[in-house]
Amino acid sequence: MIFGPLTLSAVILASFFTPMFAIQNIDVTGTERLEKSKLESSLVQFMDRPLTTVSEAELAEVLGRFPLIETFTFQAEPPHTLKIKVRERQPVVVLVKGGKNYLYDAAGIQIAEAEDTKTYPFLVLIGDAANNPRFDAAIELLLSLPEATYKQIFSIEVTPQLTSRLVLRESNTQVLWGDASDSILKAKVLDSLLATGVEGGVLIDVSSPNAPVVTYPDF
Repeated sequence: MIFGPLTLSAVILASFFTPMFAIQNIDVTGTERLEKSKLESSLVQFMDRPLTTVSEAELAEVLGRFPLIETFTFQAEPPHTLKIKVRERQPVVVLVKGGKNYLYDAAGIQIAEAEDTKTYPFLVLIGDAANNPRFDAAIELLLSLPEATYKQIFSIEVTPQLTSRLVLRESNTQVLWGDASDSILKAKVLDSLLATGVEGGVLIDVSSPNAPVVTYPDF
């Protein structure tokens, strides 16, 4: 039997909508804080659907119900597997709300209650994180820091003028940081001053990194 071009195209097209390519397995990866079982349950509606009929928009609608998910990718693996890889929101700061500590990401999205308060700095903030210039200024500063400097920070507070004051974890040293400019240079200057063995509780001003000032409590 000889198939013409139109008939052959119809056969190929039809094969994509047959049970031969129906979804029987949904493989989800990338979950850390999310309960994988809840995520998989929300995707049950796609079971037995032909792989080729599942769209990104449909998946986005379902996965968008999980605030912890920042982005996702998906891939059809014939004959029966749909692979979905999610990227969860990553915490940057801890905010205190209603007497509880919560992790927030760089976009101002609340992630979860903070069980570990020794990994991320506290942000002293009045009001909500969303559309808050002080929150945005704090995040800009924190994301510009070397990892070693970031890990030293216990808390950060931003003034109405969008300048920042830091408190370091181990020594209770306060640091006048200024704005987010020259963060790499400021971090190097701060590390150099700390390496000299300055006493705990001092005030270090690196807002002008070429002319830093160290003030001791007795002065």
